[in-house]
Amino acid sequence: MNIVKKAAPWALPAALTAIAVSWAIAAIGGILALQAAPPFAYSVAVLYDAVWLYALAQETAHRRQGSSARLPKAIGWMFLPLTVAVLAVRGLLAGDVLAAVVGALIPVLAKVTLMMAIDRERTRISDRAQAAIDRTRAATRDRIAVSRAVAAARADETTAAADIVKAAREAEAKAVTVTHDAYERYTDVIDQHPLPEPVGELAGLVSDRDLEALLSGGVPEPVPALGTGGDGSSGDRPGTGDGTLPLESTKEANSRAVALLAAQLYATDPPPSKRKFRAAMRAEMNVRGLTGSWDTIDALYDREKVLTGPDGGDQ
Repeated sequence: MNIVKKAAPWALPAALTAIAVSWAIAAIGGILALQAAPPFAYSVAVLYDAVWLYALAQETAHRRQGSSARLPKAIGWMFLPLTVAVLAVRGLLAGDVLAAVVGALIPVLAKVTLMMAIDRERTRISDRAQAAIDRTRAATRDRIAVSRAVAAARADETTAAADIVKAAREAEAKAVTVTHDAYERYTDVIDQHPLPEPVGELAGLVSDRDLEALLSGGVPEPVPALGTGGDGSSGDRPGTGDGTLPLESTKEANSRAVALLAAQLYATDPPPSKRKFRAAMRAEMNVRGLTGSWDTIDALYDREKVLTGPDGGDQ
């Protein structure tokens, strides 16, 4: 019973609206069919009336809940005179003035009865209450917009972080690849150009002093570990008190040791040639940690040759 009571006010507007829509479709489709294909003409008519019905439905919904319905109202009132004009023109083209008048009145009657039904059931609230409702709706829309913006920002942040991690991983992988390629090239160079001695027999570091001694044709000049007395001296030579000799004494001791080594190596039967003498001297000096240039070794060879007489070794 309640359903019938609520639906009764809407029966007449619904019937008039259905007639107006059907008549409008027939009128618009018939007029357009004179210029285009009938399927296209009647599809345009259906779309026209669908927009009109949608505007009426939105206006009804807004007025029921007491909210503003400016746009649906504007569309409804704009379509009403257009529909009236189309129906009137259709009747005049058919040569029936009565049909033109009645067809033009149908949409007007449908609109009027629909407004009466809406006004009867709409929620009646004061302007102050309507303003409060509008503020609440605006605040709700703002919160929704802010929430969506925050969600979008978090999504962008997550995407950016993922891009940074991806770039870092790619950079690490590229660095490992470059290092591996460099090591392979280094290994290829070592294989193609091997060192003259095993790596284990080479000195780990070469100082500037050692390099200078090697370039000058001698050997490095480390301080020989000579025997020292209780006061840090050796024999009758003064010491420094810390187990080492002064620089001048070290050089003299080195020279005497080199001279004695030369005499020992030359005292063979037969005496060695200068080439063999130089090679043996250099080898023994390196073993003993003695220093001396090639000129010094040649001078010692010549002296030993003179001392042993004209039968010395050949050059």
